[in-house]
Amino acid sequence: RYRLPTEAEWERAAMAGQTHPDGRDEPGYRARILGWYAERQPDPLPAVGQGPANYLGVFDLHALVWEWVDDFGATLVTADAREAGDGPSAAFCAGGALAATDPADYAAFMRAAFRSSLKGRHTVRNLGFRCAADALALASPRAHQGGTP
Repeated sequence: RYRLPTEAEWERAAMAGQTHPDGRDEPGYRARILGWYAERQPDPLPAVGQGPANYLGVFDLHALVWEWVDDFGATLVTADAREAGDGPSAAFCAGGALAATDPADYAAFMRAAFRSSLKGRHTVRNLGFRCAADALALASPRAHQGGTP
């Protein structure tokens, strides 16, 4: 069954490093992510899967696009945060994509936990989605060495 990932699934995958399930303390983790932003990127966006997969076999969780998630806001939405009735129809998760024009502002976007929202009937050029699947009983997260672009 294919579906949008949950917010927790997306964040867990985004925090994976090259050699550990939680790469935030892994040497070079932040440098690899920030290095992508140091290079001028082509317009339109580069092809997916050009860099290495992370520990979980997932490509491109940082830098290319914002990504829809299934349940964004379930932990964050309060009556003060949005207009009544927005709920899940205004939800997406960050992929580290940037629309900032000043590179000095990039650090504000460099968190796997960074979030934003947009009503489902609207779009922007750096918003996409990633399919997720229900987990299979695998012996190791590395069982599928090819990764999942």
